[in-house]
Amino acid sequence: MTTRPGTTPLPQRRQILLVEDSSQVRQVLARALEAENYAVHQAEHGQAGLALLKRITPDLILSDINMPRMNGIEFYKAVRQNPAWVPIPFVFLTANDSAEDIQAGRELGVEDYLTKPIEGDDLVRIVNARLLRVANVQVAQIGQAYLDTVTMLANAIEGRDPYTRGHVERVTAYALRMAEAMRWPPDHIRNLEFGARLHDIGKIIVPDQILKKAGPLSDEEWALMKQHPTAGAKIVGGIAHLQGTLPYILYHHEHWSGGGYPRGLTGQEIPIEGRVLALADVYDALTTVRPYHPARSPAEVGQFMTLKAGALFDPSLVPVFLDVMGLNNKKA
Repeated sequence: MTTRPGTTPLPQRRQILLVEDSSQVRQVLARALEAENYAVHQAEHGQAGLALLKRITPDLILSDINMPRMNGIEFYKAVRQNPAWVPIPFVFLTANDSAEDIQAGRELGVEDYLTKPIEGDDLVRIVNARLLRVANVQVAQIGQAYLDTVTMLANAIEGRDPYTRGHVERVTAYALRMAEAMRWPPDHIRNLEFGARLHDIGKIIVPDQILKKAGPLSDEEWALMKQHPTAGAKIVGGIAHLQGTLPYILYHHEHWSGGGYPRGLTGQEIPIEGRVLALADVYDALTTVRPYHPARSPAEVGQFMTLKAGALFDPSLVPVFLDVMGLNNKKA
């Protein structure tokens, strides 16, 4: 759909397929739905409904059970035999509220079951609720697909260095504990989950011999290593649904008192996302074996973080991190 600059596109109307042999009942139900801006396609029996499905893909199907030529049960079975129509929510309409009919519908997998006569408000409420549940499931599935893709990509980058295997998952878990303790809203937590997994994606530009080097890096090698936050931001910068990850990728190596990279920001100039992830990232780096140092104990690293609060780390966040990690008042 195209729009002129400065105009807002009209929302697309949701499509309802209404299959009902009584023209009077059909018209009453159609008017109630159309008043709520639904586009209603009408059919008088199952066969006509199947013919319509070849031309449209509705967001929801409402069907009577007792109809001539093809009843609702037969229609439902025919719909579910086509893989393209399986995801469409299906609601039965019936004048018979017997337990046997209701059970038969449930066993088939019908989402809802409405008994006639049906008030327009009740019908609209059921349709709205069913479509909302479908939308929520779709959003969750899309989000999980994004997360699975992000995790696979992050693990592929991380897998180049055996010393950092598991680093992404641990850093993500530590950062999520902090966000939950600070009661971040769900959309911020989801961005954190993506951002923490992708925070080192820019290391794709760093050669293996530098990543795995046991000794100190040369000036040239260190200069290249320090480019990975900027490189990572460029990699994901053009992906719309990953924009919320950029502060994690760019700023997790900034220092509270300055001197970090890539921007040399100080204090609250550093986005909160970078300040949170810095704690989780450093903690994991220091508590695991690396080519250039042995693993330190959690309590020892907690003391180091306390010492560096106000220098490397946001002093207001260090106690939060130590608390969620169970490290307050612990000695090495």
